[in-house]
Parts: sequence; C-alpha cells; structure tokens
Amino acid sequence: MHAPEGLEGFDPLDTRDGIPHDALTRLRAEAPVYRTPGGVFYLSLQEDVLAGAKAVDVFRANFREPGVVVPPEEMLVSEIPEPRHGQVRKVVNSAVAAHRLGRIEPVLRELTSELIDRALAAGGGELVADLITPIPTSIIAHLLGAPPEDWALWARWSDEVVGGDYPTQNRTERGEGLGGGHPEFAAYIDAMIDERRASDDPPPDFVTRLLQTRVEGVELSDVELRTLIAFLLISGNETTRHLLGNLVQTLAQRPDLFAALRSRPERVANFVEESLRMDTPVSVLMREAMQDTEVRGVAIPRGSQVAFGIASANRDERVYDDPHSFRLDRHQPKGHVGFGGGPHVCPGAALARMEGRVLVELLVARVESLSLPESYQREKVDVFWANGPRSLPAQLSA
Repeated sequence: MHAPEGLEGFDPLDTRDGIPHDALTRLRAEAPVYRTPGGVFYLSLQEDVLAGAKAVDVFRANFREPGVVVPPEEMLVSEIPEPRHGQVRKVVNSAVAAHRLGRIEPVLRELTSELIDRALAAGGGELVADLITPIPTSIIAHLLGAPPEDWALWARWSDEVVGGDYPTQNRTERGEGLGGGHPEFAAYIDAMIDERRASDDPPPDFVTRLLQTRVEGVELSDVELRTLIAFLLISGNETTRHLLGNLVQTLAQRPDLFAALRSRPERVANFVEESLRMDTPVSVLMREAMQDTEVRGVAIPRGSQVAFGIASANRDERVYDDPHSFRLDRHQPKGHVGFGGGPHVCPGAALARMEGRVLVELLVARVESLSLPESYQREKVDVFWANGPRSLPAQLSA
C-alpha cells in the first residue's frame, strides 16, 4: 500500500498531464492496492477491478464529493443500489441495448457521412467540435426524442454538469439536485416530459416509453424521470465523444494503422476495441466502500473512497502481452474493462461501439489522408476521470 520508492506523493487521480502510465506500471508491480495522498484506495490490477465491479454490495458508484448525500430519486443509474438498479437498468436497456440499435445505424451513417463531407469540403478543421461531438449527441437525441437541432445546447449543459461548472458559480447559491444546480437543463427535460403528457398521440420515443413504464408496478416519479433522461443525455455525449476523439487522433497520428484499416476494413471493430483498451474514455471509476473490506490484505474501512483504475487495468501485464502496444490482432479484443464490468457495466456500450465503428469505417473508406500539425500536443479534457482530446485541429483530404 505504501508508495514505491520515487513515487512518494504520487496521485494516480491527477490526470492533468494525461494518464501517468509509467507510474501505473510500477503500482501494478509494487503497490497494486495504493492509498493516494487524498486517502483514496486505488486498485490497479484488472483482476481486482473486475472483482470490485462485481461486488456491488461492497462498492457503490460515487463520483461525488465525500459526504454528499443524494436522494434515491436523484441517483444516477450507476449509483443506484441493487435490487433497484437492476429494475431501472431494464428501462435503460430498452433505449440503448444492442438488439434495439439496428434501426439507428442508417441514421448514424447518414449523419456521419454529412459531417465528413463538410470536413472534406473545408480541408479539415477542429474535428472535436465539427465532426466528433455532433455524432453521439445527435444520436442520443434521436433515441430519446429530443430535437436533434438542440444537440449543442445539452452537449454544453452535460459538460457543465459533469465538470461542476453550473451557471450558479457560487455553491451556496445552488438549490438541490439538477433542478437547483442547473435549472436550464432541468427545465428542458421537464418540457419534454410535459409535452408528451399533454399529447393525445405522443411520439413513440424513449421518453414516452418512460412515462408508460412501471418498475415493480410503480410509475417513475417526475424527479426519477428527469434524472434518468439527464443521465442518458450526459452519457450519450460525454464518454462516447472521448472514444471518438481518441479513435480519430490515433488514425491521424498512426498512418500505418490508417493504411492497415483501408486495406482491411474488416479489422475496424478490433481497432475500436484496442482503442478502448489503450485509451479508455473513462480512466477511473469511483466507488464508496459500503462495509469494511480488504483487497490483497489491505484493509479498506467502510466509507472509504475506492478508485477502480480502468486505464491501469487495461494495460495489466498479467493479462496482456505487450500491453503498451496498439495491436489489431489481439486474441480476445473485447477482453478489456473499458466499459467497466459486473452488473453495472456501461449500458451504452453497444451504442458507443457502433458509433466508433461507423465513424472509422467511413473515414478510412472516404478519406485519403488525415493528419495533425507537427506541433500538435494533446490536451486532455479537464474532468479527471475522463480521457479524450480537447481539440483535434486536423487536415484531411479525399
């Protein structure tokens, strides 16, 4: 548990300069259960991350500050304890599960083609803003029934919620929950709900289905409805955007991989999986210990914060040969924990994979060259647990 020599004071949660892979390699070897300077227990091995993800009675999802008590109705899906989580998860799966997505792919392909056309016509541009962000935000809007033209609004709002950058900057001025913390976002969602309630013929979208859903025979309350819709809007924007950004950056900086995919497009799916492993969009999952426990002989008291080191687990030498190399020929390409694991594995995994696959398929089919300036230096997004480029000022041509 003690810091390896030379890593005294090291904080694996400090990702301002990127994911500290060299130091994480040493943690896996010398201190696989490591207490950070802030008192968080960091698990760096994949075996421990997976075991923790499955132990939902021991570790509860918690990205909030210590001591924050959240009413049950306002818990994000990943935070809801069992058995309620499993009940609500069935509702979420009705929107984003793999078998539901067949009708979405044509919409996704048309949108992505249009965005690539614009980028090609301009010879490039700032691809995070112009190409990448509109894809997941527009697609989740389509699934939920939000006006697709509003994607930029709640893309910004979801970033503000995730980053804590609410319109009311003074914390003491904020009210409770999403309604008090970000009233503009909450009012937008409430209006979606109210419109469907008032309609004699509401659209057959996910919000309408939510209004007609019973969980264990009980309707979802208005606050639960708002929280669930906000969770899906935020999830559909934030993490998938980082996946797509990482994919495009790798293509731009690895012409060998770009050429390999152009000649063998059937390997695109493996490319997406290897990106999820090497550059996982969520580098760490935060949990709270709900009871006294221990991992590898290290005592973790009840109430402690525990970090599941996803970025570290995905480069675990015990699991992967040549873990720091980007390879398209891995035997089990989906054997990573890029989407977490256990009962709380990311419900949008199938949708994110599809968006990544379609974007790369269209790029390698239609773009002849894709590059970043020689002076380009990756700046990671500000949120500590998120891993994606803030910008990609790329050039591309057909």
